[in-house]
Amino acid sequence: MGSCTGLCSWLTFLDREDTEMEATTEKTKLVQELLHKLGEVVHQIQRERGCAGLFLDSLGKVFAERFQDQNQAVDAAVEDLRAFQAREDVMAVLPSGFAGRLKYLFVKYDDIGKLRDKIRLLSVRYTQALNSYTFSLTVPTIDAMIELAQREPGHNSALVSAYANFLQWKERVGMERALGARGFHTFAFRNQEFCDRFVALIAEQKTYFETFKALASPSQIALLQDVVKDRDMDALKDINTLLEEGAPPHEVERYSGETWYDLLTRMIDCLHTVEARLVETLCGAGLKEAASTGQTRAMISHVGHFRPFLKSLPTFSGLEDNELDELLSFAQVREYGKDKLLFLRDEPAPRLYIVLEGWVKVYNGLESGEEAILQMLGAGETLLESAVFLNVPAPVNAQVVERALLLSIPAPIIRQRLHSNPRLAVNMLNAVSLRSQRLVQQIELSRLRTVQERVGWFLLRLAINQKSPDMTIHLPYEKSIIAAYLDMRPETFSRTLQKFRNDGFEVESDRLKMPDAYALCGFCDADLASQCPRVGDDACPHPEYGDIEILTGT
Repeated sequence: MGSCTGLCSWLTFLDREDTEMEATTEKTKLVQELLHKLGEVVHQIQRERGCAGLFLDSLGKVFAERFQDQNQAVDAAVEDLRAFQAREDVMAVLPSGFAGRLKYLFVKYDDIGKLRDKIRLLSVRYTQALNSYTFSLTVPTIDAMIELAQREPGHNSALVSAYANFLQWKERVGMERALGARGFHTFAFRNQEFCDRFVALIAEQKTYFETFKALASPSQIALLQDVVKDRDMDALKDINTLLEEGAPPHEVERYSGETWYDLLTRMIDCLHTVEARLVETLCGAGLKEAASTGQTRAMISHVGHFRPFLKSLPTFSGLEDNELDELLSFAQVREYGKDKLLFLRDEPAPRLYIVLEGWVKVYNGLESGEEAILQMLGAGETLLESAVFLNVPAPVNAQVVERALLLSIPAPIIRQRLHSNPRLAVNMLNAVSLRSQRLVQQIELSRLRTVQERVGWFLLRLAINQKSPDMTIHLPYEKSIIAAYLDMRPETFSRTLQKFRNDGFEVESDRLKMPDAYALCGFCDADLASQCPRVGDDACPHPEYGDIEILTGT
């Protein structure tokens, strides 16, 4: 009897487990279908954007009928999406707050008729129409697709990131279709400013494409290779190479506007097929392939390992546990080797980065070929917060100078949370303000202080952060980088260290030992004092800093 009872309980458990699995599978299918329908809307709007460009540039003589047909294709895709998302079973699986996101999108879609009227009356400039299609319609929809994919419970973070970069790449190819059609139709490639804009778009494309390849699983990459025709890719590469090399117009102008539009449309239609298949790779089996990209389950689980540390940072202070956990559910943790270039100035800023371990150099290049190091960022500091906040390209370059572990969160997720979470918005504003204050401080350090004051300030900051019990300060990266950061030559930095040796410091190749705990206090300022555990002690030489609140996690 007992065996029967036990068997029945086991069978009941299996039935319940199967039921839960079926429910999860059904939810995943509905989310994937919603991604397909959102993707179809984007695809049709991208095509209408290209038609509108040629229609306007030709004063209504080219693509008049195509533009009308494409209006109907967009409207059909929008209505199909509207009907699907209104279903009760679909509404039930939407992530929290996503129904409001869709409602916002439908408001934007409903306004497209006003834009079309202006286009038909030729009462809107080409650039205005292009920007309206892009920033009011395609960009918000793509952001919503990325958020939806990332919030699907069974997703694999690395594969979703590959999918997100693919969507951004396809959007830039769509922009190239629209701009290129105009360039060939109006001979705009003879205008240097137009060519510069085109080359910048090519650079964005390359960034997203290379990131996609770096994150994608072998099967995801195989999808692209199987579907996109080599001849179309080669034609696109040829034109892009000519423009990047500054070839004369007669070498570039090999197509009519209509031919270019058809060529790129054929390629983008193939990309749309790949996009639809990529949606099927974001869950389940994709996890097994993620190891080949370096994004293993073990690495992804590190996000939870760093949760207490992240909770202590100013960016996340005051957030409820569930709010922080939701943000971190979209995060990735990756290890980067020394000299790894993270991003370049003017590239898109797709993610907010937080340094967990190691050091990252933030810099800009000078006309002389040298580097101006703006900041050296260590554990707990963030990169690209202002670019993510403003949704603009990166204003600086960033490179790992010593092995680093970085956590990153997709920019669309951060921007969406900034709108819905006032606490996070205030924290981000504080972080941007603090970064601005530190940049001013860095200018003051390099312009108003002597060489010895700069080195002493830097060593004191290291001593406070490292909290070494034996008063040893470890230099965290190469002396040449430290010298550049402090706006001096390497030999000047070495000579200054010799002066500290004369003052009783033990100086070795990559470390110094202070003669006593207060040996560097003469170089203190209010910012360093706010982080010093000994501020206010009887032996502290700066009693005026005694009432400053100690900042944690900075």
